[in-house]
Amino acid sequence: MLVKEPIPNFVKAMGHRVVAYILNVTESEARQVLQNQYRLSAKQQDTFVSYIQLCRQMRAVALSQGDIEQSFFHRIPHVLQNGKHIFSVWRNQNDGFQPSVSINDPLAKSLAAVATELYPLFLVKAGTKPHLFYRASGYLSAAIAQLPGHKALYRHILEDLSFERVFETISNEPSETLGHYVDSKGKRGVITLSSLPSAILINSYDLMRIRGPMSDSIFVETVLEMLEIARSVADGEVAQIPLFVGFRNAALVDLDELDTKWGTIRRYTPSIAEYTLHLPSLMAKRKDSGFMLESGYAYAINSGDLLEDDDWPDDVLEADNEKVSTELNITLCLAMCFLNDSPPFVAPEWVWHVDPFSLEGAKENVDTVKEADEPVQITTRVLDDVENWSLLLEDTDSTGIRLAFSRLFSAARQPSRLDGLLDAMVALRNIFGAGSNADDVPKAVEALVSGDADEAAQLAHELADDWNQILQGDAWWDAEEIREKTMLCISLCLTCLHHLYLKMPTLVSDPDRLAKIVSKTKGDIAC
Repeated sequence: MLVKEPIPNFVKAMGHRVVAYILNVTESEARQVLQNQYRLSAKQQDTFVSYIQLCRQMRAVALSQGDIEQSFFHRIPHVLQNGKHIFSVWRNQNDGFQPSVSINDPLAKSLAAVATELYPLFLVKAGTKPHLFYRASGYLSAAIAQLPGHKALYRHILEDLSFERVFETISNEPSETLGHYVDSKGKRGVITLSSLPSAILINSYDLMRIRGPMSDSIFVETVLEMLEIARSVADGEVAQIPLFVGFRNAALVDLDELDTKWGTIRRYTPSIAEYTLHLPSLMAKRKDSGFMLESGYAYAINSGDLLEDDDWPDDVLEADNEKVSTELNITLCLAMCFLNDSPPFVAPEWVWHVDPFSLEGAKENVDTVKEADEPVQITTRVLDDVENWSLLLEDTDSTGIRLAFSRLFSAARQPSRLDGLLDAMVALRNIFGAGSNADDVPKAVEALVSGDADEAAQLAHELADDWNQILQGDAWWDAEEIREKTMLCISLCLTCLHHLYLKMPTLVSDPDRLAKIVSKTKGDIAC
């Protein structure tokens, strides 16, 4: 049967997922429910009407207090019945079930029980926020404190040996039991007994949503995963926290994900796009013009007596360099695979670290390249090429040309500016390790490139002349001319890299590679 009374707009704005949960229906069916186009059973209708009435009552109280949004959403977590949240009660009444966790670890068991009970609250959209507790741990901490098992949870945290060194001050009040920490990214924070479970749950929800698939059982599994990361870090170890990078100008076409040397590449599903991109225009576009990488990032914290110790392990100090290296390797790998098609520059546009403790959000937008009209299409037909190039790039010492990678990316971001052209020219010189002997670059290009070698060498000569004009202050090209020169230089760089990796991988980082390439004949280096 259909609902007889009108469904308030503010109830619709709270989203379909919480409705799907309490009525034990699919998300698609829940969308129909909110449009009053789905026939509910008598039991489901009673539940839905009760949900509407509860929302009306809390909204009326919020209106009377003058702060509708904050007061309204603050009250939702506190509606309990016999120690269970009303959303869980309603789900059980509609023949739904909650995941059960059979583990002997007392802390993990307590935290999993809390996660199970409060999961539906994360499904509530709170105004412009994607969920009720988004960057609002106070709401969640208060909700946890209302549950019957909260005291056992706090006790298990304090008794856990991994968290022993984190809390400097022990008090009878969970909010006053605290410790200060600084993480390997330079961020300082405070961990309290009351906020620690909230931080783990909120960051676990982020992690689950970024990955895409979501359910109460997946949420509990993710919470337990995040708990182990938190334990490792609190115990003074270096942990690999999840790192996500969103790329534009390439998309997975007939496969959902791809395992690479650098991590798992996933296509933008509607769920992933909704949570990572937010903007509807981007969400629709990235399905066919972007993908997301999940990798790892070395992370650690110092706390207690080691709070001011800045002697971090080497893998932590190299974490940012490793991230940049991974991004550049993926960009280069796709450029090499699709070189004959003159592909657009595939590049990162956002980065998201997920650690157990931070509540400030760790997604960062990246200054990236222009949107391509025709993105690279990664299909099953090119998987062998992708794998072969990823292995080649991974197995080759590329330290000598890292500057070229970064300058190419910089050039692609600003191809119509003189700075972009200079970046591309620097990249070309770095590929050959050219310093004072830069005049020999055209000779090296001619020796290295097969096929259109004369044309490539002529372009290298022209770029050398352009370099001199720029330095002499005689470059008066307009933006379109600069763009054309920059794109030609980028294309030449990629062509040279393609031949260098395939023909002479041992010379990629050789400081004398320019002279050695020039000294070889085409017969010596032909594939």
